[in-house]
Amino acid sequence: MAVFAREIVGREVIDSHSELLGILRDIVFDKQSGSISGIRVKIEENLDPTVLPWKMTDGLMDIPVEEVARIASRIHLKR
Repeated sequence: MAVFAREIVGREVIDSHSELLGILRDIVFDKQSGSISGIRVKIEENLDPTVLPWKMTDGLMDIPVEEVARIASRIHLKR
């Protein structure tokens, strides 16, 4: 899993309209199951985090894995 994480951290995260949300900075794992539970994104400076549907923690936006549509050269969100 460490190789996978290193390969995708730093990729752009885009919404369903292909608008740039930010850069993937971290992957969150469920401690009990070991599965991915979410991603943490450094959002673009021109975005207002208060109008986005996810919460901010320590300067990063926490996005549940259920919001991820696919992972390719960029991380695509469902909305």
